[in-house]
Amino acid sequence: MNLKQKVAVLAVTGAALFAATPAMAGDMYGSSGGAVAWSYGTNASVAVSDNKADGDETYAEYHRRTTDNHELRNYSGSGTTVYSGADSVNYVRALKACQEIDFKADTCSAWSYR
Repeated sequence: MNLKQKVAVLAVTGAALFAATPAMAGDMYGSSGGAVAWSYGTNASVAVSDNKADGDETYAEYHRRTTDNHELRNYSGSGTTVYSGADSVNYVRALKACQEIDFKADTCSAWSYR
């Protein structure tokens, strides 16, 4: 393969990757204390688990493609997971996991982005 052909192959490959990037999904994950939140695959929904038997609630804060400031609370206690509704058009683009601590400031993971 000569230099012109190599450049052409690289240009076509780069253009294909650039065009595909917005449609690709990204896994997001956050953990803080007993709170674990995630969104995988098409990022249609969020899940939040409570992994610590401490009596404190866990929750996820998240943003969707067209709307911000959503919250999913897990009131069910240790060892449980709750899920948001699924919407692959208005997909999840950012999330963080939070542990509610009585009479103190809640602790949260860093934001995870798609």
